[in-house]
Amino acid sequence: METPRYAVYVRVSTEKDEQISSIQNQIDICRNWIERQGWEWREESVFKDDGYTGTILVDRPAMQVLLEKARNYEIDIIVFKSIHRLARDLKDALEIREIFQASRARIISVEEGYDSQEVGKNDMSYEMWSMFAAQYSRTVSSSTSAAFAAKVRRGEHAGRVPYGYDRVDNKLVIKEEEAKIVRLIFDLYTEKGWGMKRITYHLNKLGIKPKKNDKWQFTSVQRILQNQTYTGRFVYNRYTKIKVAGRKKQIENPREKWIIYEDHHPRIISDEQFNKANSNRDHKVKLSAWNELRGIAKCAHCGSRMVISQSSRKKKDGSITRWRYLKCSKYFRSGECVAHEPLPYEKVRDFLLNILKKKGESIDLTLKNDIRDKQDLRMKQLNEQLGKLQVKKDRLLELYMDAFIDKSEYQVKRSELEAEIEKISKEVRLLEKDHQHKEVIENVLEAFKQLENPGEDLKHVFDTLLDKVEIHQDGTLDPHFTFSIEEPV
Repeated sequence: METPRYAVYVRVSTEKDEQISSIQNQIDICRNWIERQGWEWREESVFKDDGYTGTILVDRPAMQVLLEKARNYEIDIIVFKSIHRLARDLKDALEIREIFQASRARIISVEEGYDSQEVGKNDMSYEMWSMFAAQYSRTVSSSTSAAFAAKVRRGEHAGRVPYGYDRVDNKLVIKEEEAKIVRLIFDLYTEKGWGMKRITYHLNKLGIKPKKNDKWQFTSVQRILQNQTYTGRFVYNRYTKIKVAGRKKQIENPREKWIIYEDHHPRIISDEQFNKANSNRDHKVKLSAWNELRGIAKCAHCGSRMVISQSSRKKKDGSITRWRYLKCSKYFRSGECVAHEPLPYEKVRDFLLNILKKKGESIDLTLKNDIRDKQDLRMKQLNEQLGKLQVKKDRLLELYMDAFIDKSEYQVKRSELEAEIEKISKEVRLLEKDHQHKEVIENVLEAFKQLENPGEDLKHVFDTLLDKVEIHQDGTLDPHFTFSIEEPV
């Protein structure tokens, strides 16, 4: 029997998971199923996500490669041990199935006995198993949280060890050489009135190393000053992880949900000094200025992002004058890299607007709508043909299974159908690529039109037209554009 283009997907997320359902165990189960079909085993058809959670689809490289192959019609069958291995999030599981179905790929879950070819489009078994997988993930999370809380009640430390401490017998003990630095940071901030940035530069100048990185950063000093751990307290249930746009994000819970364990471990800082450092915290925190060049403006010397630094001065009449300058984020955080010449944000914005407007005037980006319409019509016709050919292929299999045609006739006719399907699929892929190219051009056209309203928020416009803008120490700007269309002669 001819072996179809199959793929085997296997995944484990942790060492504990590996003990229960190892990569090799999953491969053996899938291989057994494939060989029982009379197909040849191919090691290169195995896609492994080793050490990746099943709750975050976008972070799994092997799965992303697999989905891309499915979109390009390079896979006929996807085989996996169980839906737990495929996904532990209901939304992700349904999205994966939708992509495979759209690519006409057959889905096999060996453990659940699920076969998309047998159940059809209106089955609920896949959704049911996916819900069980998602519920299992939540149950494990709840059990982990309960075990975490029990450890804390016993006086043990759970989580990352803060700077200034060591972990001995699962409990925090003071690491005196680091604790001295913690006390120094609090003294400089509360007694001498130094700012966090000045403290950061001072620690780096002294050659003092943080716990992990080579250099201190602004945020490292900030976290120490705001961390209640240094007062001997352990704050439990302060944060919760939620899923946003396919990724997990940590958010802070309301204070009434926090559980605080007093005298949990030795303190480094007194309550008085900690409260003094944080008493005016709400007033000291400044809202970050909106940056339309965020992610685009880069330091030409180290490649770090350029961020906005704000300053202000109050006049005699009570009015306030504010300035916004672009600075290298690496220099801003740790004093590394170079100090750029004062470069007003508005000046950079105006320069980029002017140069983009000139580009828009000189570049011909016209699209012919009649060609686009014809391509859309052709795409629709091709997809309809693919659907009909797939129906013929399914009927051919039924005829063979019911013994209306013999094996040799079945194989010849199936090869003919598959050759026709592949021919049409190639044309579809070419049209899709051309379609995507034209969409990019349309987006560029629309972005150029919006440059006529410079008073509006142009973040999306800059993102569309600019790949990056390198900013040199002397204030020279080097813009790189996202479009590479030749200017008319």
